[in-house]
Amino acid sequence: MIRVVINGILGRMGEALTRVLSKEEDFFLVGGVDTLETFYNEEIVVSTNPEDVLMDVDVVVDFSSGEGCAAIADACREKGIPLVTGTTGLTDEEQQKINQLAEIVPVVQAFNFSIGINLLNNVIQQAASILKDNYDIEIVEIHHRYKKDAPSGTARMFANTLAEIQGLTDEEIRFGRSGNNLSRGDEITIHSLRGGSIIGEHQIHFFCKNEHLSFIHHSLSRRVFVDGALRAIEWVVTQKPGLYSMNDVLSIES
Repeated sequence: MIRVVINGILGRMGEALTRVLSKEEDFFLVGGVDTLETFYNEEIVVSTNPEDVLMDVDVVVDFSSGEGCAAIADACREKGIPLVTGTTGLTDEEQQKINQLAEIVPVVQAFNFSIGINLLNNVIQQAASILKDNYDIEIVEIHHRYKKDAPSGTARMFANTLAEIQGLTDEEIRFGRSGNNLSRGDEITIHSLRGGSIIGEHQIHFFCKNEHLSFIHHSLSRRVFVDGALRAIEWVVTQKPGLYSMNDVLSIES
């Protein structure tokens, strides 16, 4: 049985993961960390202090904020506990905390735990390798009105994958477009839409004069992220120290 602590347990992903973990025989939810001292379902202790729950724990799963992710990474480093994190929008300093943790324990860091999204990232990599620089690439991502960061970590992941294939720099990944005389150059542009209760949609468009090729992924339920996170949890506890992605978990060759 794998003993798990959830960082950000009171958030949307934390709650979805809690509901599933509570019913799985192969997992035991030890407790959670969040910004409130409370109980989850009157049984699971939720603390603002990781020290209160990081006892006899096999892995921590993090869906929180940049600040919360950095704090739990420090706590895991002190205790030597593996981490699975899906928190996006990290600063360079916060990312460094993850990198330091990965020097002593295994860490899975993913911008999106959906198995379909990770397969799609592999597919567009192959597409871009064939299409080369003959196509213009645009990315559209749509999320619910409460999402805090833009663009999404998943859209950034797609853009980074495509930019590497096309030999573009970080400066040539753009976010939105406004102004006059905007002739398109060598660039990948991400457009972010926010509204309603949309869990997540990502579109990758390849344009040329004579055809338009598009790939679209719809997240219909947060269960897709939970299922991927469970696979990452089971996988990470058997690994050597290092920073891993969902490609590693799913054995996808990049």
